[in-house]
Amino acid sequence: MAGKPKLYYFDGRGKMESIRWLLAAAGVEFEEEFLETREQYEKLLQGGSLLFQQVPMVEMDGMKMVQTRAILSYIAAKYNLYGKDLQERALIDMYVGGTDDLMGLILTFPFLSAEDKEKQRAVIVQKAASRYFPAYEKVLKDHGQDFLVGNTFSWADVHLLEAILMVEEKKSDALSGFPQLQAFKARISSIPTIKKFLEPGSQRKPVPDNKYVETVRRVLRMYYDMKCHGTFLVKVTDANLKRCRVEAREWTQELRSMSGKPRLTYFNGRGRMEPVRWLLAAAGVEFEEIFLETKEQYEKLIQDGVLLFQQVPLVEMDGMKMVQTRAILSYIAGKYNLYGKDLKERALIDVYVEGITDLMQMILIFPFSPPEAKEKNLDSIKERATNRYFPVFEKVLKQHGQDFLVGNKFSWADVQLIEAILAVEEKIPSVLSGFPQLQAFKIRMSNMPTIKKFLQPGSPRKPPPDEHYVETVLKVFKK
Repeated sequence: MAGKPKLYYFDGRGKMESIRWLLAAAGVEFEEEFLETREQYEKLLQGGSLLFQQVPMVEMDGMKMVQTRAILSYIAAKYNLYGKDLQERALIDMYVGGTDDLMGLILTFPFLSAEDKEKQRAVIVQKAASRYFPAYEKVLKDHGQDFLVGNTFSWADVHLLEAILMVEEKKSDALSGFPQLQAFKARISSIPTIKKFLEPGSQRKPVPDNKYVETVRRVLRMYYDMKCHGTFLVKVTDANLKRCRVEAREWTQELRSMSGKPRLTYFNGRGRMEPVRWLLAAAGVEFEEIFLETKEQYEKLIQDGVLLFQQVPLVEMDGMKMVQTRAILSYIAGKYNLYGKDLKERALIDVYVEGITDLMQMILIFPFSPPEAKEKNLDSIKERATNRYFPVFEKVLKQHGQDFLVGNKFSWADVQLIEAILAVEEKIPSVLSGFPQLQAFKIRMSNMPTIKKFLQPGSPRKPPPDEHYVETVLKVFKK
């Protein structure tokens, strides 16, 4: 019916389930169209609805939105589930990001072999019990309130309850050592909109079964034993699970503040901190850095309680110790007016940023690939850049004829895209040869004063990762 959001995805959980949860929590009715055939998917592609050739897709408020995180951010903001100010939003983003890390392990679970499912089940339960649930238990105990942020029901609460119930499906007594989370689960489950969504007959989807898995594989013509954040396909072994987990590290340490400058704690290399450096530099903000070089530094940060989910990077800024790269970037973009003028522009920026992030994930884990996989993975980067991501941005720039991606104003999306272009060009120098709009965009962005300064020798921009960087990361995170 008119006016209701319309969701396009498979008849199963996957990446759409969190969207269903959030709409339901907001009391918003929605319609669904389920993908069952390859022809349905190809029709969406041919019609130009799937910006990066990916689902889920949501039609809402005159927009066709893709990228799960962008969709969720828009819904949370529209229905007042995103905090009252930038600092509360940063906290919500951090908690959602941490929950996402855990949910990512559950998302891939149905596609594993029977043998690998048992390994993954153990990983899910172990991570929940030792890393994620203790963090939220402490948050709830420390502030003594009913909700995670600002004592107001938010997206973070919805996402955490969804994760709790999914972990309990894998281990029914997963909350046995967490009294605060037990009480939280009971409270949030009793909120009228949530209670309704948990009842039989709602639009909540059941645990994925073989039919769901077969439908996804048939429609997308994909086979995956295991995916590290949706990029390279690798065989599931203990070594590769470790490699996937290396990729997920995102938190940092408590160190005294020396000045009003943001302080960044990470390795002396690109990794997940490099987009933060780029965005601060683009905003003209000077920052300080502390580099992790030993396991002892990392363990001290954990022991001091600084690393909420035992991950780096960490940014100390405006009296906050922020973790989760996406949360940090959102806060910086909002603070320095690089996040659009309204909700719709912000939604577009989110969509573009998430698409670019998908591409950057492939580059991020490339240095950690085994030697025999590097050539294949390089081919994957080239194929995705030239066939999926760059054509989208070429079309956007050509159609609106403006200098920037959104609202003809410099934004976070522009910064992220120029970073990605240069990173891909380091591996494939001629990658922009068929994209004249992106060639011109690259020149424009590179000549902006703050960007130009960041691209000069001696700036805080880091060089391509080398063996020393890889060895340091592996040494610090070694179990």
